[in-house]
Amino acid sequence: MKKLKRIIVGIDLLAKTDTVIKRAFLLAKENKAELYFVYAIQTPWLSLPDYFGSKEIVIDKKGIKKRIEKKIKALNVDTKVSYFVLVKEGDPDDILLYESKLLRADMIVIGSHSKSKTKKNILGTTAQKVAHQSNLPVLIVKNRVRNSYKNIIAPTDFSMQSKQSTLFAKNIFPAAKINVVHAFETFYVEGFYTAGPYALEGRDLVQYKEIAKTHAKDNMKEYLQEVAVKKGKVIDGKGNTKEELLKYIKKGNYDLVVVGSHGTSGFKVLLGSVASYLSKEAPNDVLVYVPTD
Repeated sequence: MKKLKRIIVGIDLLAKTDTVIKRAFLLAKENKAELYFVYAIQTPWLSLPDYFGSKEIVIDKKGIKKRIEKKIKALNVDTKVSYFVLVKEGDPDDILLYESKLLRADMIVIGSHSKSKTKKNILGTTAQKVAHQSNLPVLIVKNRVRNSYKNIIAPTDFSMQSKQSTLFAKNIFPAAKINVVHAFETFYVEGFYTAGPYALEGRDLVQYKEIAKTHAKDNMKEYLQEVAVKKGKVIDGKGNTKEELLKYIKKGNYDLVVVGSHGTSGFKVLLGSVASYLSKEAPNDVLVYVPTD
């Protein structure tokens, strides 16, 4: 599994940026990685060059960089972590994605930055775009930083991408305890489980539910062996896997949710509906894993 060497950190000048910076330093320290803090300045689209007769807007990049460096210096409790500050002009999501490729980064760290007052942990527009378009793993920081991640929940559909996301989390958070959860579906699909020990012919819906649960438990047992994780839980999806997983996550004392994408297609990440839903709605920090190998 690939090690983290370079981490891109998207920041702004809001107070909530402190949590993103602190989490980035913890992550870099644990993995002996370099940090690249990136601040994107959005130039007003109405600004025009002087030859159109308008006044040119001058952006004090040096001044902004000094403010950021001062903030980072105050939050950097471990001077052994190497970091750099970049101030760029453009849309934050575009800048972060571009710089991550230019610097050959291994991960992007970004805050949720939602403007909602009623749902403080819901993703802002920039975080959503980065999570859906990045070809690298993205760590979305939503909560205050107390210490390194200790209790991680990893929802799984038993796919290869899901397996890779769990192994990646084990690799970069070696001291954390990882719990795996799978929500099985109870609806009948014609041709599914119609042969072998899980045959459904002549069975009613209650029997099918028990068979589906048994099959999921068998898959979970095999999955846990493959990823070398001790604890796994199978729950009833009740026809709405996304909501049932979210309820389960909220009941636990988890500080990070790990979800896997289905890889990339062109410049777009194929983030499944469950992964997309949890990254937006879960109150926990979220790691969106994108296969890079």
